[in-house]
Amino acid sequence: MSPVFGHLHALLDRHRHAVRRTGVVLLALAAGLLVTGATIRMLRTADDLAPPLAPSGTPSPTWAASLDTPITGLAVGGEDLYVASDQLTTFPLTCVVTVDGCASRWRGIVPDGPLSVPTVRDERVYVGSSQGQLYAFPASCDGDGCPPEWVGVAGSGRVSQPAATFDLVYATSDELYAFPTACASEDASCPPAWIADVPGRPAPGPPALGGGLVIVASSSARGGISAYPAVCTDDCEPVWTGRTDGPATAVAIGEGLAYTVARGQLMAFELSCTGVCRPAWRGPFRNGAPLATGAIGPPTVDGDRVLVGDDEGTLWVFRSTCEREGTRCGPIDRFPVTSTALHAPAIDGDQAVVGSTGGVVARVQLDCRSDEDCDRVLVRELGSRALAPAVEAPQATIAGARDGSIEAFTW
Repeated sequence: MSPVFGHLHALLDRHRHAVRRTGVVLLALAAGLLVTGATIRMLRTADDLAPPLAPSGTPSPTWAASLDTPITGLAVGGEDLYVASDQLTTFPLTCVVTVDGCASRWRGIVPDGPLSVPTVRDERVYVGSSQGQLYAFPASCDGDGCPPEWVGVAGSGRVSQPAATFDLVYATSDELYAFPTACASEDASCPPAWIADVPGRPAPGPPALGGGLVIVASSSARGGISAYPAVCTDDCEPVWTGRTDGPATAVAIGEGLAYTVARGQLMAFELSCTGVCRPAWRGPFRNGAPLATGAIGPPTVDGDRVLVGDDEGTLWVFRSTCEREGTRCGPIDRFPVTSTALHAPAIDGDQAVVGSTGGVVARVQLDCRSDEDCDRVLVRELGSRALAPAVEAPQATIAGARDGSIEAFTW
């Protein structure tokens, strides 16, 4: 070994511990810079978006009630509120509050709850069970044990919220089932008028009706939507199918278009489509893995706009049409509400009411721009998580929670 290298070796040997400490410090600084750099990049990405506005305001309670089981669905019909849980319970919308809370009007008893979100149509209340039954109750009844007018056998597994016309009521479980609304037999058990095969498992939520079609989405890895004739026969085949290339939400229908959410995008399909169709246009709102749907409920269509409540707590607003057909049209506004997934919103004029799975209900002022001095978002926190969307009644917003509580309040 040369004298120079021998001298360096002796020097390093004497200061070995100092060198090690210096190396550790340098590594820590490097790691810190990497983390800080990542944070800076994340902040710069976030800065590209409008900063969230802090929700404010205190809604005023109108009345409250409580059941012994989680609330799984709400629907308003006439002067009544229909509440799904393990049973179907009816309350007056303008409830007279007593010491014990709001008293129910009548209850429909079933053996296979919890029930789906109810649907009210033509003096009947339709609701799906957790074990393949579709129940049709009268809209008004006397007593605490009101029997259903008829029971439809809808395959196996949990039955979706039904969708109804004057003649037929549709629901999904393992497939799509259509029943005549006047269904009746001596034992009150009704077979479906027809059944349609849905590729993969049907997405949660009601079938969509419009343009002479009934449209169902698939929650399978390939996803897709299938449009069937609203009046069909056994072994019903779709008129057309739409590609989403990932699991999709239930569908909403607007003027000439069917909307669903898949892969973090609002997708719009032409109702006049034939064969296998791709979206007429897409509205991306969130980046994510191909199998991440981006929402848990269907979009909501209101005239010239479509609202999407995403699975990270933000409400997005899109135009219902896209001038650049076949391409992408981004959102025109967004409203950060909370940090948990949003249910499908309800719209009343320029206000939207949307609830989250985490138990937050918000009123969103859709015509309030982010640079204006107005309350874009007002919130109310429920007692526990929420399993179903809140609803709008003529005089109040009403929400139900997992702890069995029901709250009516005004903004």
